[in-house]
Amino acid sequence: MRDKPLVLIIDDEDDIRDIVRVKLEANKFQVEDASNGPDGIKKATEFIPDIILLDVVMPEMDGVSVFFKLQENPVTKGIRTLFFTGKGDPQSIIVEASRRFAQQSGAFDFVRKEIDLDDLVKKLSGIWNDIRGR
Repeated sequence: MRDKPLVLIIDDEDDIRDIVRVKLEANKFQVEDASNGPDGIKKATEFIPDIILLDVVMPEMDGVSVFFKLQENPVTKGIRTLFFTGKGDPQSIIVEASRRFAQQSGAFDFVRKEIDLDDLVKKLSGIWNDIRGR
């Protein structure tokens, strides 16, 4: 077991990956990233992260397709995955429907990119503590 959680960010937006990376590394997370779905699948298989932040809307291969590919592989199937998107209606009903879809599909949760980064760190820390059995 790692001393620090490893988070894989799969997102086609460079600035999003960079901002989240800086915040997570400042809070003692290890971070790997990928700019597209196929590279994300490769890195997930190579690094076996503890948590994946997976953008839903990406060119070439969308996040839902990436997620289902990861679920087909016994090596990556159990990785806690949070759909991570800035797209969609911010109304609470839509957000809740997206969260239910994420959970029903086997993902751990749904997080909007507009989340306060401190709240994101708290959420990921809680997942890490759960993984470690604390």
